[in-house]
Amino acid sequence: MKVIGVGFGRTGTMSLKVALDELGVGPCLHAMESLRGERTAAGVMHWDRVANGEPIDWQQSFTGWGSTVDWLGARFYPEMLQEWPQAKVILSVRDPEEWYESCDVSLHATSGLQPPRVSAAAAPMLKAVDTAIWQGIFDGRFGERDYALEVFERHRLQVAGTVPPERLLIYDIREGWEPLCEFLGVPVPQTPFPHLNGREAFWTRFGMTPTAAPARSLRGQGLPTGLPTMPQPPLPSRILGLATADPEVTLDQQQMLDLLGLSDDPFAQRIFGRCGVKQRRMHLSAEMLEKPLQGRTAEVEAFLLASAVEAVEKLDVDLGQIGTVISSSLYSLGCPPLAHQLIEHFDLDREIDKYHLVGVGCSSAVPLIRLAQRQLPEHPDKLCLVVGAESMSGLLMGATEGDPRSKTVGSSIFGDGCGAMLIGACGPDDTSAAPSILASKVHQVPDSLGAVCMKLDVHDSYLHLVRELPDIAAEHLGGLVENFLASSGMTAHMVDHWMLHPGGRRIIDCAREALNLPYEAVEVSYQLLAEHGNVGTPSIFYVIERTIAQRQPRRGEHGLAITIGPGVSVGLMLLRW
Repeated sequence: MKVIGVGFGRTGTMSLKVALDELGVGPCLHAMESLRGERTAAGVMHWDRVANGEPIDWQQSFTGWGSTVDWLGARFYPEMLQEWPQAKVILSVRDPEEWYESCDVSLHATSGLQPPRVSAAAAPMLKAVDTAIWQGIFDGRFGERDYALEVFERHRLQVAGTVPPERLLIYDIREGWEPLCEFLGVPVPQTPFPHLNGREAFWTRFGMTPTAAPARSLRGQGLPTGLPTMPQPPLPSRILGLATADPEVTLDQQQMLDLLGLSDDPFAQRIFGRCGVKQRRMHLSAEMLEKPLQGRTAEVEAFLLASAVEAVEKLDVDLGQIGTVISSSLYSLGCPPLAHQLIEHFDLDREIDKYHLVGVGCSSAVPLIRLAQRQLPEHPDKLCLVVGAESMSGLLMGATEGDPRSKTVGSSIFGDGCGAMLIGACGPDDTSAAPSILASKVHQVPDSLGAVCMKLDVHDSYLHLVRELPDIAAEHLGGLVENFLASSGMTAHMVDHWMLHPGGRRIIDCAREALNLPYEAVEVSYQLLAEHGNVGTPSIFYVIERTIAQRQPRRGEHGLAITIGPGVSVGLMLLRW
């Protein structure tokens, strides 16, 4: 144990935790680790022992941890200092009045929460914290403002009078890296200091929005400032099922060159050889290529329906549980749309809400899932079925003289496929290993509408991609991801699984560089690109499915899905297992 943080919660302890991890004195234990579900991790079980009045074996409990912050250190720092006499001590501080107001409408407001307002896993930890902190440190009198402020100040004086000055840093996180790095004897990082876990981020960790967070009246007190009473928020949603379906035919790149009449084209040979695709599952034939776009409609629509039916059947779910069907494909001339056809095929309730989206393409998954989540309150006991089906074969055309290079580029990467996903609300006693959806966002890059667009006429059709597309998509990706994660009290290094749209080799390369990720972090995306190509609308379904199968995320780990598609639109979705 190198560093013991002894500041009270809501004095910047989450920011301090992330900073200590980044400075190499971690991993750092924070009380929020309990909410990640890491109940087997060292140190987290402290709260259960504290609640039961049991002795704590500090060495055994802290095996694997290099530092700690938050209430545990504040409550037991004398015992910890006796166990680790050489450890450095950081007392995080804040304006007392600001601290009380922040603590009152966040941490203290959680003390009355029970399922379903929090997960079943979080409730025991909150009960133990109530015993150790609110009834222990504050003697059950936190609601008395003056008394709580007296305890806050008394703690500061006790720490300052107990810890040798050379081993103590009294620290306000607004001071940033410099005093912290000087105290620890480490270089100042080039990255910004992580200011995290504001009120909005705090309640996001409990699956709630700030406006829907509980009021202090849970403990017989008045309403909190800035937190008006709201109806009970909908339960957090989970991805309860996921399946993909592929065409029977697999074509390698040379077979595709031959089929499209590009075997003798040096530019096509180069592009097909270095785009990262080795083979694709295609519903494509020489006979189809002889037909114009309109002449393929019936065949393409039949293929989309058959693929969707196969994917849905793989979900192995009681279809009577479905309350909404949402489908999507990049392009369709079919009518009625896929969602309506699925309801007819499976003989579902004709009153089911049904929607079909076109034109969103590779970035579809996030807006589709956001739409699904908004349907859940209408049918809280039902599931939402989301289907992304793609026939890029329906757009591909053979080579003709004078073809633009962008047509050749698109012909080199796109494949066919389908993904089906079930979205449902978490139950009050949900112990499912299925990932919960913590947050999502869709950002449209300004002045980028022409970067991805369909070119259609009576003789030809293709998806036009500008050469600069990977750079356009990646230019602001780092900032988008940083801000998105910060809204949930996280930074990039807290993401365990990166799930990146396999749009093409340069798309993955540029995004990986923008996010400063090693190859291994997005290896699944490279694999899927090589084996399937870019399957458009359901692409990220494939990535999530492969990530679960190959990496086997543990309970409490986080994943970030990133989609990039027409618009240019970037979709971000934060998952927690």
